[in-house]
Amino acid sequence: MTNNNTVKTILILAANPTNTAPLRLDQEIREIDEGLRRANKRDMYKLEQKWAVRSRDFYRAILDYQPNIVHFCGHGAGADGIVLEDDTGKMALVQTNALASMFKLFAKKGVECVILNACYSEVQAEVISQYVNYVIGMNRAVGDRAALAFAVGFYDAIAAGYTLEEAYDLGCSQMMSFREHETPVFKKKNLIDAPIAQGVIAVEDVIPPNPYQGLSAFGEEDADFFFGQEKFVSNLVEVTHKQPLVAVVGPSGSGKSSVVYAGLIPQLRKEEKWLIESFRPGKEPFVQLAFALVRHLEPEAGETQQLRSALGLAGDMLQGKITLQQVISRILERNPGKRLLLVADQFEELYTLCQVQEEQERFAEELLTAIAKENLTLVLTLRADFYGYILSYRPLRDALQEFTPQLLSSMKREELQQAIELPAQKLEVQLEAQLTQRILDDVGSEPGNLPLLEFALTRLWEKQQNRELTHQAYEEIGGVKKAIANHAEQVYQQLSETEKKQAQRIFVQLVRPGEGTEDTRRVASRAEVGEDNWNLVSYLAGYPARLVVTGRQETEDKVEVVHEALIREWGTLREWMNANRQFRTWQERLKVALREWKNNNHDSGAMLRGAPLTVAEDWLRKRADEMTQEERDFIQVSAKERNREKQQQERGRRLTIIGLSGFSGLALALAGLAGVGWWRAAINQINSLAQYSDGLLNLDGTKALTTSLKAVVQMQRTPWVDANTHTYVELSLLNTVSNVAAPNTLGGHKEGVNAVSFSPNGKLLATASSDHTVKLWDTSTGKQINTLSGHTDSVNTVRFSPNGKLLATASDDKTVKLWDISTGKQINTLSGHTASVYLVSFSPNGKLLATGNSENTVKLWDTSTGKQIKTLSGHKNGVNGVSFSPNGKLLATASYDKTVKLWDTSTGKQINTLSGHTESVRAVSFSPNGKLLATGSRDKTVKLWDTSTGKQINTLSGHTESVRAVSFSPNGKLLATASDDKAVKLWDTSTGKEIKTLSGHKDGVNGVSFSPNGKLLATASYDKTVKL
Repeated sequence: MTNNNTVKTILILAANPTNTAPLRLDQEIREIDEGLRRANKRDMYKLEQKWAVRSRDFYRAILDYQPNIVHFCGHGAGADGIVLEDDTGKMALVQTNALASMFKLFAKKGVECVILNACYSEVQAEVISQYVNYVIGMNRAVGDRAALAFAVGFYDAIAAGYTLEEAYDLGCSQMMSFREHETPVFKKKNLIDAPIAQGVIAVEDVIPPNPYQGLSAFGEEDADFFFGQEKFVSNLVEVTHKQPLVAVVGPSGSGKSSVVYAGLIPQLRKEEKWLIESFRPGKEPFVQLAFALVRHLEPEAGETQQLRSALGLAGDMLQGKITLQQVISRILERNPGKRLLLVADQFEELYTLCQVQEEQERFAEELLTAIAKENLTLVLTLRADFYGYILSYRPLRDALQEFTPQLLSSMKREELQQAIELPAQKLEVQLEAQLTQRILDDVGSEPGNLPLLEFALTRLWEKQQNRELTHQAYEEIGGVKKAIANHAEQVYQQLSETEKKQAQRIFVQLVRPGEGTEDTRRVASRAEVGEDNWNLVSYLAGYPARLVVTGRQETEDKVEVVHEALIREWGTLREWMNANRQFRTWQERLKVALREWKNNNHDSGAMLRGAPLTVAEDWLRKRADEMTQEERDFIQVSAKERNREKQQQERGRRLTIIGLSGFSGLALALAGLAGVGWWRAAINQINSLAQYSDGLLNLDGTKALTTSLKAVVQMQRTPWVDANTHTYVELSLLNTVSNVAAPNTLGGHKEGVNAVSFSPNGKLLATASSDHTVKLWDTSTGKQINTLSGHTDSVNTVRFSPNGKLLATASDDKTVKLWDISTGKQINTLSGHTASVYLVSFSPNGKLLATGNSENTVKLWDTSTGKQIKTLSGHKNGVNGVSFSPNGKLLATASYDKTVKLWDTSTGKQINTLSGHTESVRAVSFSPNGKLLATGSRDKTVKLWDTSTGKQINTLSGHTESVRAVSFSPNGKLLATASDDKAVKLWDTSTGKEIKTLSGHKDGVNGVSFSPNGKLLATASYDKTVKL
């Protein structure tokens, strides 16, 4: 080193996470710096520093500074690696093999020496020395003062022109007064005669740091890996020198933030005349701006003081006590000769998150005034679909007419190729032949292709082998298509329950259902996805979701899916489409008819008529909220025209009747009309009573219940009551009963209640508990009648026999017991299970009893003798649920293995396996007519299946925790589901829509059961109670 006259760069990387012991790193670096400054050969060395180092900072700093000596000071973790920081400042380990991989590359780029001034770093030193000529580590813990003494002695010798080995010796000599004086170890590459011990490291298998950004934007620290936009960045730099306002405008996913942070800013920093600061407006734009500026107003202040100052400054600017122009003037006074570059990233947040129009306009006004009078350049990034918001404010519109926005379009194929290959080449990773072309073909030229590409590459990088990205690895991640589909599911699961419902509404409108062909994507308008859902659309279009792309066409906001792959590969979206296919197919046909009507100047001849109108009216009643106002109006105008024509025909018919039949005919017609009028009046009164009951619910619960019961009595006395009225009245009564004075709460168990079951006549209720007991209750009074004791462990379930004479219970004590209801005495104990028994179910004729347990099997028993008849094997994990079909021919079983199986009860043979849940299936139940099967799962969903085909019909999403129980109402129209989220939900089985959520339990709900007449619902919970 002493013979080389070129300047050597020493890079110091320091990390002292907040949750680790504090180190005196500042003193160590200051002493090294001072030693180099006073040395004779100080001109031969250049010192660079990087503090609070994260993993990506570690290798990026080496790439940026290209040092000859790398010095790390901080904590070591022995064989586990060295300690860096994460994004929150907390501890993050970098493993030894990752360091080895990095320095294998960096040794070729000029790194000659590595010093790891950290405890127990000999492990890393030995591995790194396979590639770097000289490496120094520590063989045990080293204190602050000893580490400082070594560093000072080492660099004093380096600066004086000594060799690295001599500098090491001098550093050790400075530690002689410390007990750690034998701690430093010197590793030299040519001293390694044999490979490192087997199992220590296999560098070829180590994956270098990932240069791709997934769905994130490239930041300033990522500039070395930002490729493909060089031409745009070059133009952007030129414009920034000429204009005080630079707006970068483009569709979502086009890379606006990346070209500014990883392109523009690094270029401007080289000029050394810029002060650069950035912010995002957020919901409080003045606060966010103040946070950015206060760092330059009070650079010496601590974080807490800067926070206080920023809040005060924001308030003063908002109230007009101080202007942005005055603030920037102060900053520039402290930095003479500088120009401030202020980046307002994602400027659309001023309109999406800040809801106060006055504040929006005041903020924009402050920015515009400042750029007109101060040495300031404002760069803002803006999604193209929000450009109209800016134009609605005259001063901003005028400014953008004066300073032309820079329009960023989707990247071309050759630019995308650079974005794929060049980052990998920089880290000496190769792509297998033709892989780039394959990826480009999959990505295509669709909007939002950049984040889609980066996301797939991020996943692919993790699968590399021997520094090569392969076709096999690409197939393993599912290519671009499967990778984004998996991401879509993760984004969806993180939404709230309300947002999940909105997401379904949005996405089904973004798919055109195929009729004999595949489903395809479509561009939907803001009206079609729903005005109330547009905020969620904006979220789904932004980072980190990136699932849709928004834009503006012909003065209207539009949205489409980011890639066709979502439609084909995302299972949840396919389920939504299958569930909504009939409606969406009809809706697409309606759009065609609507367009034809409009093209014919709203001619009545182009209106809906006959069966198509009848179908349209039915959909309008069911799903009006999923139609645009135009679609609703079209149906209603068509209906009015039909009614007008009917009235004309009816008048003509009546005149004919009068003419032919005279007075007697007229009298009969009037009598008939009077009968119809009475029936309609009765129906109206029933509905009015139910509505009145709903209205009274929050005012007078008792009166609401009385009114609801009157509606039920009136309905029972009225002939030909339609299905809609039936359902409405039943739901009104159920709603009232579940809310009036809180439901009747049965308390008495000492532990959680695991299951609940009504007797066939509805007079009794049985409850099973973890307190080892079963209790019987009178449903009319809520009083406890009997306690059945005999189990020696938690009782998991309870079921009445079809004739109501027997009660079956299953327990963790590995037994099933049969009880006589009239006496409360135990009749039989069914032994044979070798593990906990979870569920029991009687066959419809009461002759068989099915039991499911944690040993993966289902057993069938003869209830008259208590003998085991069959064992059904096939599940790969414990069985949580069992249910007989109404005719007794089928048995459904639910398991931890995520499947449901259907069995022939006469032969014991497996008929079908229903797969679709992504977690264990906790509950199963046949509908009263046997056509449907409901399953509840730990994946938080309920699925409905067609029992004849085994095909999935619908997925009911709404619970936020595991679903533990499902129960059909006696008429099969309702499904009740119970969950660990403490809620019970009621669903319409015909549409799959959620009708109501019943709240009140303080812990997870384990069981749910309708009374035989469907008027009561019982729920059992971990909170030790049962509610009616």
